[in-house]
Amino acid sequence: MTGLSLATFAPPAAACRLTVAIPARDEVRLLGNALEALASQRSIAGGALPPGLFDVIVFANNCRDATVDVARTFAAAHPAVPTEVVYADLPSGLAHIGTARKLVMDLAASRFVASGRPRGLVATTDADTVVDTRWVAATLHESASVDAVAGHVTIAEAELATLLVPVRLLYSRERAYRRALADAVAALDPLPHDPAPRHASFVGASFAVAADTYFAAGGLPPLALLEDRTFFEALCRIDARVRHSLLVRAQTSGRRAGRVDGGFGAFVAHLYERGRSGETFFVPDPRTTLDEIELRALLRSVWWGEADEFDVQRATEILGGATASWLPLVDASKPFGAVYEAVCGRGTFRAYELVPVECATAALRDAVAARNAPSATRITAASGAG
Repeated sequence: MTGLSLATFAPPAAACRLTVAIPARDEVRLLGNALEALASQRSIAGGALPPGLFDVIVFANNCRDATVDVARTFAAAHPAVPTEVVYADLPSGLAHIGTARKLVMDLAASRFVASGRPRGLVATTDADTVVDTRWVAATLHESASVDAVAGHVTIAEAELATLLVPVRLLYSRERAYRRALADAVAALDPLPHDPAPRHASFVGASFAVAADTYFAAGGLPPLALLEDRTFFEALCRIDARVRHSLLVRAQTSGRRAGRVDGGFGAFVAHLYERGRSGETFFVPDPRTTLDEIELRALLRSVWWGEADEFDVQRATEILGGATASWLPLVDASKPFGAVYEAVCGRGTFRAYELVPVECATAALRDAVAARNAPSATRITAASGAG
């Protein structure tokens, strides 16, 4: 796969700390709104940002409309927001969001590294997404002590209001489930760099990563589907510190015509299908979710050398099989994320059927409440009992 040539681009300005990388294909209707949101960026306190604090690269690919013209018009009208507009026709097998996002993020990260600023931030969003007016400032603020920042993305309020009432109800239940999941992770496997309140998603519509961390994780994978989730897994594998920030906010399109099978558009379409028929939707059994969270916390204790016999036995119970099949894999000289992945590969986890989202949300909330109960002495994520 051919990358975008760094030689044809000027380095970031001396004051630039963040580059916004936007892949765009046939987005003539929505790209202008996305770019205008970047022109309206303010400080967290609401004041003006320092000149040259961030710049923008729009990578338009395989367009059949005037997407490029929209981007170039914006660049000419907003000289205070330095904006590069790149166009390429990708080969048919590579003409998808994973390749496009990878190419523009590779370019943005390479510019920072080549200019001697390996901790420069590469932030990405989508052409159908409008970021909050404090998105840049909040991203820089949250990145001060971490390697990557995952923004909180929701369907735009105006579009949400146009959805059928049953669909809006299901979407609100999905958001409640995500909040319960985030609270469960924060309570049962707490990390100092990602405390509550936090969310539980890592999506291409809003995340940022330091340039050196981006390359250490292998860069964004050029996948047609779930390139963002796969990149998050790569960050975890090298123990990159990821902050799931509620301060970094963006609103995305609620369109049902997704660009890829299984993407967010497909999820919205699924909500329509379920909502119109008066049905709910299903998510993993909370026992599976809580086992995964507890196992990660237990293995982290083993990796740190702080586990006792109870911890090892409980980890074996969750994994199935024998302790001897996984304990030798816990090598403290390797990143915990890589160790966790290797250990899970040896597990024979119990299989449960999917459950209604309402049931899973209630169970996750109960687990957090039990964990936070003042009388609790020793709690497991699976039982909540001392």
